Amino acid sequence: MDTNSVPIDPLISFLPLIIMTLPMGVIAHLLAKEKGRNVTLWTILGIIPMINFFTIWFFIGAANLKIERKLDELLERNDSHG
Repeated sequence: MDTNSVPIDPLISFLPLIIMTLPMGVIAHLLAKEKGRNVTLWTILGIIPMINFFTIWFFIGAANLKIERKLDELLERNDSHG
């Protein structure tokens, strides 16, 4: 072992992982907000490594709850007037 080597700070070794998870958390946050999901829950899941990839894939196929609620409301209005 080299006597002049400086030990690497453990926090620095996690820096690439942190840099990758923060944008995934932001993306999950925005998608949850757009699709009418629990924003806090999905943001936290978007920050957790490995789970965040499944989170993003979930949102790709997930239904937009906001639009579904609006459609249901329109259908109820239409049924009551018809």
